[in-house]
Amino acid sequence: MMSAEPGYARLGEDEQTTVQPPLYEDRYLAVTRTALIIKRFYFPTLSARAIPWTAIEWVRLARDADVKWYELKMWGMGVGTIWWNCRARALTWDGGPKLHGMGEILATNVVVKVKGAWIRPGSFVEQPEAAMAAIGQLIYRSHAHSE
Repeated sequence: MMSAEPGYARLGEDEQTTVQPPLYEDRYLAVTRTALIIKRFYFPTLSARAIPWTAIEWVRLARDADVKWYELKMWGMGVGTIWWNCRARALTWDGGPKLHGMGEILATNVVVKVKGAWIRPGSFVEQPEAAMAAIGQLIYRSHAHSE
């Protein structure tokens, strides 16, 4: 039996032994063909949350989801309905302290609307354009469309 490497997802029953790399992956988020995986999500274990595409209503950048400053938090839920994965959003250390402005924070975090859930998962993303391009492909494929 083949074991999956960390960050990779198994495909459907007909391809159980096939492992494919994610379409997008960074330290905080992975976009696979079967699910959106938010890393460093659960407290206190830092384990990931995998959300199947069929359960997702939409995924948006925080700026497009109308996220307010008071809804942001380093980990968990602030004032609002978003549960954030673990990552400092306003102040980071990348060779020295760096303070991020609100525009940058809203442009580098995604919010997920899960069908039937009022709490929305949120995650930092290192390359927002690449992540949203991969997410867009899979959201389109997994949802029924009328013509």
